[in-house]
Amino acid sequence: MRPSLSNRRSAMARLLAAALAPASMLAPALAQAAWPVRPITLVIPFPPGGQTDVVGRLVGERLSQRLGQPVVVENRPGVNGSLASEAVARARADGYTLVIGGPGTHAINQLVNSNVKYDARRDFTHIVMLGRVPMLLLASPRLKVASVADVVALARASPGTVNVALTGIGSSSHVTTELLRQAAGVSFNNVPYKGDVPAMTDVMGGQADLLFVPATSAVGFAQAGKLRALAVAGERRLAALPDVPTMAEAGQPQVVNYSWTSLAGPPGMPADVVERLNQACQSLLAEPEVVARLAAMSNEPTPGTPAQAASFIAAEVARWSEVVRKGNIQVQ
Repeated sequence: MRPSLSNRRSAMARLLAAALAPASMLAPALAQAAWPVRPITLVIPFPPGGQTDVVGRLVGERLSQRLGQPVVVENRPGVNGSLASEAVARARADGYTLVIGGPGTHAINQLVNSNVKYDARRDFTHIVMLGRVPMLLLASPRLKVASVADVVALARASPGTVNVALTGIGSSSHVTTELLRQAAGVSFNNVPYKGDVPAMTDVMGGQADLLFVPATSAVGFAQAGKLRALAVAGERRLAALPDVPTMAEAGQPQVVNYSWTSLAGPPGMPADVVERLNQACQSLLAEPEVVARLAAMSNEPTPGTPAQAASFIAAEVARWSEVVRKGNIQVQ
């Protein structure tokens, strides 16, 4: 007996479904493997020209070459970088929106500002650490000190009279100053500024006495004699300032701090996309030209795994939580 027309159609439908099933199961994997298929937005939460911007643009340029898609850099300053960082934390976790992180945006801001509505530890996918530059203690040429010991002696002799410029409340400048204050048991008169440039300008002019800033921002001024470099808050001396001691050599071993950069995205990014970005960044950070360009800024590449990046961020939040608590640092 020949099968009925309906039975033949049913059999054909089952055969077709069986043939198509493997393709449908492979579709998500194929879609992920194709990433990226369009431009990637790299958000820099600060104005152009600073360390975060320079490192971010260098990384974006090299990522574009490796991924075969444009990496579009967008500067979105505001609230010490928190507004842009929060926007990235809320973006789609598809690998097309990334952010350059730093100590403020991804460790300190949430501790000092109750208006910051994200937690850097859980609200991002941490992809890789990019680089770090030590903080540098600078004095006005008009201040009669030649060492960290002189600064401590002056602050002890006249408590609260040494004016220390801060590049923002809760900034790396601020918390490094607080590290020194707590370690030395002295008091300073903190004077907040909106950024590195106005703070350094006033220290050069003698309106403020001292300042901690990333070495990138200040090496040129120190070499020119416009600022007096007293110590490097890093593990070793700077090649650009070989005669300037570390804070440990200057008698303050607890005062170690680096301004760092990282690459992150929204939480829940696909593991294969994270791995591809991580490997691309590790590769570009090993390029001799990239290493040389970073070294010219006293910046040291710090590549590693996503797990190492996440662990570092968590450790930074924990470290600064204690410093902020002891110093009662809050944005008013």
